[in-house]
Amino acid sequence: MAPDAIWSDYYTANEGRAPRDQLLDVLGRFDQPGNAVDLGCGAGIDTLAMLDRGWDVLAVDAEPDAIERLHARAGDRAGLTTLVAPMEDADLPSADLIWAGYSLFFCDPARFAEVWAGIRSAVRPGGRFAGEILGDRDTWASMPDRTAMTKGDAAALFDGWITERFDEEENDGEACSGPKHWHLFHVIAHVQGP
Repeated sequence: MAPDAIWSDYYTANEGRAPRDQLLDVLGRFDQPGNAVDLGCGAGIDTLAMLDRGWDVLAVDAEPDAIERLHARAGDRAGLTTLVAPMEDADLPSADLIWAGYSLFFCDPARFAEVWAGIRSAVRPGGRFAGEILGDRDTWASMPDRTAMTKGDAAALFDGWITERFDEEENDGEACSGPKHWHLFHVIAHVQGP
């Protein structure tokens, strides 16, 4: 099956899901809405949750189908900008929040350092990163097109940040593609303000 068909199946399977709890958690840590980047936005469920709470959002995804689905959901909603591009090629603007919900591990491992440097420089003082890092014991960790790391390496990404959440999850479960072993680090990290 072609990769675009796999993503289309994923979007359809997740059509009715609620915004991710971790996203709602990080949004609740801000005193007021600001501007965010939804990196790997998929069909836009989390993007819409941010828009509903008054955020301006740049939604980035490599799949044109994802952005089309987001526009169909959002209509002409104010505060929404979209970009069809792989995260490796996206020029991230300065932001109060970079949200990478279950997306960073699809980054090309050879370009992860470059992408991470872009994320670090985009988060404003007082801003946050939130998302998942793929652990080295995950089923997908051995795939050549996935970025996975040890707990120590994942934690080191946030040197100099205030880590507000760093939860390790490891269990057997399901993915859209079927059964898999999950090993993830759920992270919320804050850049000290001026």
